[in-house]
Amino acid sequence: MNGFTFAASDNPAASGPMYHDRHETSLPLLLLGAITTVSLAAQLGWYGEGIIGLFADWWIAVPLTIGFAILQLTFRRRAARAGMRRPPGFGLATITGLVFIASPLAVVLLYAGPFVVLGSGLLAAGLKLRNRFLTAWAVVIGAIGVFEGFFGITNRLPTLGWASWEHRAIYFALGVLTLAAGIVMRMRENGAGPGGIV
Repeated sequence: MNGFTFAASDNPAASGPMYHDRHETSLPLLLLGAITTVSLAAQLGWYGEGIIGLFADWWIAVPLTIGFAILQLTFRRRAARAGMRRPPGFGLATITGLVFIASPLAVVLLYAGPFVVLGSGLLAAGLKLRNRFLTAWAVVIGAIGVFEGFFGITNRLPTLGWASWEHRAIYFALGVLTLAAGIVMRMRENGAGPGGIV
């Protein structure tokens, strides 16, 4: 009996039905939205005291990547308990985040901002999980966030009303929107049946 035969025969989950969690949509939005909101709230509160600098966006991308890893471990554990297979959606998102924070591509954060990590990671997970809402949200929020990374929104605000904190405030608003989307989806999920076989 070779190693593959052993793994297939002793681990039913390796070839069993696919598991999709009941809160597969809301939990990522709630967690990632909370991470973004809290991180930006801290930066807005400490602005002008040296907290915000060249690598400010990197310090948001790191906890977002950790959030992807937590989601992967959480859903993988739930799938294992149910004896089902789990598509590696948030594992791929974690790898995407690591590419941006632990490689020369980190320089992209200085221009595109932290939403390049949130958007691309969530997009990778949504596509892998075949979750249309996560995929759509990743495209929309990621595109708006990256656009603002290049000061696309800030530069279109009235010059007389511009303030140094507006760039971060726009990021903060996008985090709040993601958190709100998670709350709405959680309410919808609670009205539906439990997750299961696909």
